[in-house]
Amino acid sequence: MLEPRVTDHAIWLVALLLYLYDAARLLGPRELLLVEHAHGRLAAALGDNPFTAGARALAFGPVHLPHRGVFVATWGRPWSDAAALTATLEAVGRLRASLGIVRVLSALAGVLLFVVGPALTLALGPDAAVLYTAAAVYPTVVAAVAALWWRRRRLRLTAGRSVLLSVEVLVCPAFLPNLVRKITGQYAIETDAAQMLAATATAEVTEELLARLARRTEAMLDDEAVDRAAHPDLRSYLATLRSPR
Repeated sequence: MLEPRVTDHAIWLVALLLYLYDAARLLGPRELLLVEHAHGRLAAALGDNPFTAGARALAFGPVHLPHRGVFVATWGRPWSDAAALTATLEAVGRLRASLGIVRVLSALAGVLLFVVGPALTLALGPDAAVLYTAAAVYPTVVAAVAALWWRRRRLRLTAGRSVLLSVEVLVCPAFLPNLVRKITGQYAIETDAAQMLAATATAEVTEELLARLARRTEAMLDDEAVDRAAHPDLRSYLATLRSPR
């Protein structure tokens, strides 16, 4: 009796695998994910996952919360002055504020594909479930594509990037729940990642991250493979991380 049930749900399992594949990010050794939280706060996901590819590490945003975006930022840079930091935070805030309709459609697609579809499969069987779910998913995809082009400039998307995202979600609707992260993940942040987090996260989260980054910086200073010419910058960054706030 188990095999038919697994077979019946195969299409939803494939959709889930495609969604997870699309959500994965390979981070460099000095990159981290800044993950959206409530009240404008950010949290960090360092690239220290045991699943690695060369010098890069696999990282995920909150896959159970498709409406939350992630930003890729680099740590180890000189910290910006107050004016530059404020400008970066305001620009990121404007982008986040522009994502409202995209958040709704991404979350809706996730519910349809990973909750409604499997539930309908149990209730009506796979054929009817696929038919009814597709009847709801594809209008959601079309609405998402329309929203992309309607708000393209506010979302900081080029025409080429908008075309690519539109084609991706039309060809593979399982990518639609990742649309918010596809937009935010391409946004270039020039401010140091630790400084961004210190300005937006809780004190507890900030202290934990700064301590982890300090340990990483110390390890780089002890690593003979690291060019000694980089040591003064690393020591300066370490001093910044340990300075009182």
